Amino acid sequence: MARFVRLVTLAFALALLVVPAYAEQGATRAREIGGAHGDSAIWIGRGLRQTGEFDFVFLDAWKRDYKTFLDMVFPRLRLRGLFLAHNVVNKQSEMTDFLTAIRTDPRMFSSIVTPSGEGVSITMKAR
Repeated sequence: MARFVRLVTLAFALALLVVPAYAEQGATRAREIGGAHGDSAIWIGRGLRQTGEFDFVFLDAWKRDYKTFLDMVFPRLRLRGLFLAHNVVNKQSEMTDFLTAIRTDPRMFSSIVTPSGEGVSITMKAR
């Protein structure tokens, strides 16, 4: 469990580098327990205004919108880039369209890990 937390924390910090102007504010909020929840969509919005591609995306937002966020971000995800999504086990009934997409789209290679009861999907852009 501790290794996973460090990995996600490091990856989340790297993801914030996509939007350097907000990195300090985002890092401070991410340290607060539960503090990042309300800001997820704001960070995505700010990130999407940037030009270029993404190497890594960590999604923890409104569960019913996961497929929408995937559709918005996937075209800009680099080949072999990673798209991680939180709560894919304990909230799966709220995101069936997202889970179907990451399991059946031939451009994606996905796995779900469950270090806790919440689950995280790890999806790589394969083509």
